[in-house]
Amino acid sequence: MNKLNHKFNTPVYFSAYLIFFLCSIFYFTWFANYIFFYQEKAGLFFTTFSFFSEHLNRPGGFLLYLGELQTTFYFHTLTGAILVSGEMVLIMLLINATGKQITGRRLFILPFLIGATLFFLQTNYQYLSFNTLGILAELLFFYLTVRFLKNGKDWIAVVLFPLNYYLFGSFAGLFFLFFSLYLLISKAKLRAIKLAVLLVLFLLFFFIGEYYLFFRTIKSLLTSPFSVQDIGMQIQLFVPLIALIVLIPLLLKTVSFVQQKTGGRRFSLLQIFPFFILLISAGVSPMTIDKKNSHYFYVEKLFYQHKYDEVIRFNSRFPSTNQLTNFLNNIALSETGQLNDQFFNFPQSSDGGTLFLKWEMKGEVLRRGGYFYYSIGMINEAQRWAFEYMVMRGLTPETLKMLIKTELINGNYQTAKKYISMLKNTVYYRSDAKEFEKMLFDDNAVDKDPELGKKNALKTKQDFFVLSDEPAANLDLILEHDSLNSVALEYKLAWLTLQKDMKGIAEQLPVMEKCGFQRIPKNIEEAIVAYKLLHVGEMPELQKLQINPETEQRFNQYYRIFQQNSSNKVQAQKALAKDFGNTFWYYVFFS
Repeated sequence: MNKLNHKFNTPVYFSAYLIFFLCSIFYFTWFANYIFFYQEKAGLFFTTFSFFSEHLNRPGGFLLYLGELQTTFYFHTLTGAILVSGEMVLIMLLINATGKQITGRRLFILPFLIGATLFFLQTNYQYLSFNTLGILAELLFFYLTVRFLKNGKDWIAVVLFPLNYYLFGSFAGLFFLFFSLYLLISKAKLRAIKLAVLLVLFLLFFFIGEYYLFFRTIKSLLTSPFSVQDIGMQIQLFVPLIALIVLIPLLLKTVSFVQQKTGGRRFSLLQIFPFFILLISAGVSPMTIDKKNSHYFYVEKLFYQHKYDEVIRFNSRFPSTNQLTNFLNNIALSETGQLNDQFFNFPQSSDGGTLFLKWEMKGEVLRRGGYFYYSIGMINEAQRWAFEYMVMRGLTPETLKMLIKTELINGNYQTAKKYISMLKNTVYYRSDAKEFEKMLFDDNAVDKDPELGKKNALKTKQDFFVLSDEPAANLDLILEHDSLNSVALEYKLAWLTLQKDMKGIAEQLPVMEKCGFQRIPKNIEEAIVAYKLLHVGEMPELQKLQINPETEQRFNQYYRIFQQNSSNKVQAQKALAKDFGNTFWYYVFFS
């Protein structure tokens, strides 16, 4: 044992691993928990054997299965943080154990450098868990090989390589490079033959896989399941990490040689390097927090939980310019009957992008756009969006629940039963499945359900061709066949305010009375008052609805301030923003 190891302080050294583990859990639990929400909602893991067997039809499918299994436990943030942090620490410990096995010395820089890189990769919400699992598995295999397969037993690793590749796909290439480099720099017997056999097995596997087993191209076999998208497009960081990991055998030999030449004394200071890396990582980590996506995913989480009032309160405290955020917020306003009272309290898109999403085959739009149609009672169209997403991207928890809800509302109980049975074969959504199951073949139960009963009452009574590229036009088609659909009318009124169509809004007043409106919503009343006092056109006769005199007084105050600053639009905007920034009048003049 050299002098370095005599001076080695084991508690101090391993405390660095513990600090890394605990700090990582803290970061992912408190600052980056949106990562787990997004990934858990982006896919759906089933506990059936058929689901498992479906993953065995291609190399790397087993690794994907493990990744999806892990991701399902992201349902609980703390569990996800522990799993992710634990895997990174295991990788670091394996690198250290491998280094000690090859050189007889502990490593100080390399494990923590790789751990820190993995940490920063993981801070991207699109970085999927199977990438880390693949690296962990291949490092484990390499460690077991150099630890236990000695004196000719390493032939086992050579012979089992095709199985490794079948289970872990392209990540098995890491072991291939580890082991090849290890054989090249070692003095093992028959190393040239072992390398040749390993290479032949490598090539033979691809030839057989391409033409006889998997019927996939060589390129697909070489890369699957790796993809640039699944590492969060972080190729500039991921490739150097893989290169560093692949070169571990060579780096270990180099470090060992330098330590032997220097006697090891100068390396005693290396024991502080793990803490230095931890300190730098802690300083940089706040910059990796994606505030925009954190905000959106928190809103989406509240939305899926039907906590609409909390969605509105949160967006009121922290306004967002994200179109999807405000799209969900407008649905929350509609569900709570506040759409045209608070519409201009939040940023809106003049093209209607915050009210409804045009049909696109992109995942983010396709997965969420159907909620607009669900909210206004176009149940079949909401189902179509969910079904198309399932076909293109696979099932997600909320997509499957939407399919179940729409089938129950439509009375298609056999189809709903099939979807419910699928939901029952999940880990965390069985209770939802049991609640849905109670409504099977029971129209009264559906009508009595607070959510489904409401949507069933709103359900469009007449079929028509849906204009997916013109969502606003569908509102007219609904009202043409069902003039009592108050939610569709609220959306139409909101759309008219975006178009600054005061005449069109005024024409809807009799329809509002027919729909049973007890009062005129705030933003609509502002449009009506401007229409009336500016003498834009004739006011329709009203039987029940009345304009609040205070609204007329507020408009006169607004118009007076505007006239006083009419020569300077910027000055007028500043003068009016505080008291009138959330009004229809302000939107008309300054947007």
